[in-house]
Amino acid sequence: MRIRSAAAAAALLLSFSSCEYVRLLRPSVLKQLNPRVVRLVNELPEVDQPNEEIIGRLFAHGGLGHAILGSDGVYRAHINVPAGQYIWEPAVIVMEHGGEIELDFANHDPFAYHAAILPSNGSREFLMLPAHKAGTARLRLDGPGYYFFGCPVANHAGRGMLGLIMVSGDVAAEGKLDRPKQQRPKRVEEINPRRTQ
Repeated sequence: MRIRSAAAAAALLLSFSSCEYVRLLRPSVLKQLNPRVVRLVNELPEVDQPNEEIIGRLFAHGGLGHAILGSDGVYRAHINVPAGQYIWEPAVIVMEHGGEIELDFANHDPFAYHAAILPSNGSREFLMLPAHKAGTARLRLDGPGYYFFGCPVANHAGRGMLGLIMVSGDVAAEGKLDRPKQQRPKRVEEINPRRTQ
């Protein structure tokens, strides 16, 4: 009886093996689902479609963290560089509204020198992160939006060391563009109908 039950379960599993959900249950995939990644997956539906695709592709393995607002009015978050992985953990930091943020970085990679170029109200901050060292950067991000940061060493950013600070909130009335409605560009077939035939 046990052999028949095991065979039936195996046959059922094989029949669903082409299903994407079954592939997600592999141990190699499940071990990537840490709390930071779960927070990121839960946050993405709130982001508009084009940005959701970009953010989902670039930052999925580093996960998401929320900056904590201190009693002094400064947000704070901690970012790790794990050994040999070329990612920021977390890779996406959420701020509830604009203001100052202090980011503590720790490089746990014994083999690589890293650095971070970070945005701060239109300028940049640079932080060096030698192996097994830590550092702190204080930034000012007044407006809501997406602020990217990365590691400029060699091709580290291209290998996954890209990060994002998502500042929530509404744009102040004085910061919104007040301009007339713009005319949409014409499509190619409207300009030259013969070219599309």
